[in-house]
Amino acid sequence: MHIVIGVDRSPAAELACRFVAGRSWPIGTRITLVSAFEATIDWSGIAPPAGQWSSEAGEGLVALLEERAAPLRRGGWIVETVVDNGPAADLLIARAEDVVADLIVVGSRGLGPIGRAVIGSVSTHLADHAPCPVLVARSPEATRMLLATDGTTSSRNIPRVLAAWGSAFRGLPVEVVCVAPREAPVTPWASESGDDIGERARALHEGIAEQVADEMVEFGWTAAAIVRAGDPGREIVAAGRDWGADLIVTGSRGLGTLRRLVVGSVAHDVVLHTRSSVLVVRGLVPARRGYLALAQAALA
Repeated sequence: MHIVIGVDRSPAAELACRFVAGRSWPIGTRITLVSAFEATIDWSGIAPPAGQWSSEAGEGLVALLEERAAPLRRGGWIVETVVDNGPAADLLIARAEDVVADLIVVGSRGLGPIGRAVIGSVSTHLADHAPCPVLVARSPEATRMLLATDGTTSSRNIPRVLAAWGSAFRGLPVEVVCVAPREAPVTPWASESGDDIGERARALHEGIAEQVADEMVEFGWTAAAIVRAGDPGREIVAAGRDWGADLIVTGSRGLGTLRRLVVGSVAHDVVLHTRSSVLVVRGLVPARRGYLALAQAALA
């Protein structure tokens, strides 16, 4: 297994490293720490030579990466460090592609709506474009998992992907949630209890949730299935809060930019509005070859 971690000077990035250091990944796991520096716009027109600026910034980041790598190396993992110039999300994606990474891990800086609109979000960009699952860490631990499924390829891959990661998340109690659309638009006079799901819709979504829960049980987890009604992103976040989950796992359909603006993105909503760590399993990337065999070997 190969994990790529985005590192900068923020407490969020340190927390992401602590999250990875605290999990039991498969034997032989390799970890690459990636740090990016970007030249800032000099509005005055006076700036030091680019080479000099890059050298000083690069030396500082090299030292930072070695500091972050030390606890991971003590844990027995093979760790390499990379410093490069460019946008952080692009560098993480490029490195993940180069090493055929199984997971990208980043911290969350908790930008407000205005900050996200102006400078964007590395985590949401990765959720759209990464070649592998993306974990946005918000705490150094994971003790209860909410797994959101809707029957699509990305969510159907989740049990096999988690099982193939050995004991990293094994032992966590799991609640599997499937969100059904309401039969009528929510109004100030409409009930939000979830009782307005039609019988056929409830049966369909219960079946989806129970199938995934059964698969998680087969792979060694304790799992239960629930159905909620309403907006998927909002209900997933609410279900995580109600369950007390500190890790939410969901799929990503990999919508293009234009379509995402029109129909929105459940993965975006969850990443931006929950206080839990979030693992997004990319929808356009099937479970890697050998995942199922690794998962079965883990149970043997």
